[in-house]
Amino acid sequence: MLNNLKRYMGTFFVIILFSMLTVTIVDAEEKEQVLSESNIVLNDYMKNGYFLEPSDFKAKSERDVFDINGIKIAKYYVVESLSGQEYFAIISNSQENSEVLLGGEGNGDVFELGEENYYYFGGFSIVSADDTNQIIEYIKSEDEDLSTNEIKQDLDIQLMNTTASTGDGYGSKSLSSPIFSQKDPDVKSGYQSSACGPTTMAVILQYWHDSKSKSKLQVWKSGYSTKGAFINSMYANRGGTFYGMSVNGVRSGLENEAIARGYSASSSSFNNFFSYKTQIDDNKPVAVKFDKWFSKWEPNAKYDYDYHWTPGLGYIYSASSGALLRVQTLGADSYVRDINYNTHSGIITMVSFSINN
Repeated sequence: MLNNLKRYMGTFFVIILFSMLTVTIVDAEEKEQVLSESNIVLNDYMKNGYFLEPSDFKAKSERDVFDINGIKIAKYYVVESLSGQEYFAIISNSQENSEVLLGGEGNGDVFELGEENYYYFGGFSIVSADDTNQIIEYIKSEDEDLSTNEIKQDLDIQLMNTTASTGDGYGSKSLSSPIFSQKDPDVKSGYQSSACGPTTMAVILQYWHDSKSKSKLQVWKSGYSTKGAFINSMYANRGGTFYGMSVNGVRSGLENEAIARGYSASSSSFNNFFSYKTQIDDNKPVAVKFDKWFSKWEPNAKYDYDYHWTPGLGYIYSASSGALLRVQTLGADSYVRDINYNTHSGIITMVSFSINN
């Protein structure tokens, strides 16, 4: 009886030991698969973005990256070329679709609340914090009306916008619209210096009329004989002032103009490149405000505009150029130019606009 018990116990321990070894081997294989996939993505990113082969750089460090729910979503890599130039990349750990969520030269833009972990919610910033509660409490200190669930939902949506737009999302797009100028000779002289907001609204409404068949809108060549007359009307009737326009002013101006013409309209404000890209991909121009005086700005940074409204009509997004906003300048010699989003993100506010019927 005792010998049978010993034999059964021995067999039991062998089975347990085999199971443990099997699980360990499977875990190791899965981890190796993820790391291998990450290395492939990192190598492709460095080659396509910076023309560096694997032999031209080495990984200096790596860290896990988490989302607002504390779930590990990616790896943060710092690499150094043979010449000493540093680069960084956040690479998704998804085995089905591993991709670069964010990357560039240097070590990236890290917003420091604590030191324990790295968190990423989309856009161009990494958050360093001790835990997710520290992040949530900081956001609540900035806006006490937000609940924990609202914060988590907003950050999850922002991250989804990013992951849906990276990897194969590299590319460019431009929306076609007539060139407008706030310095147009038909714009009243007293309006010209502060007409960037009304002119931006005019460009966006013109696009909705011409390209999205909203024929009841009163725009240039359909209600106004000149671009300047259209801008004058927007200035006088939709919130133009000598000191410029606020974000809410542009939002209400666009909505009220559409409503006055018999449409239902909505708008929202945000600051995220991938949300902007989604709007452009959906053929919807975006109003882009630059304002360093009422934003978190870097004193030594060089901005293309200290204060200005522009209509965002496109983007370029690539590993080499990063994220560029394609906007009309609205100056005396108004033209379409590309603005580096990363450089200006601290002073930007974006306004999306949609006519819903």
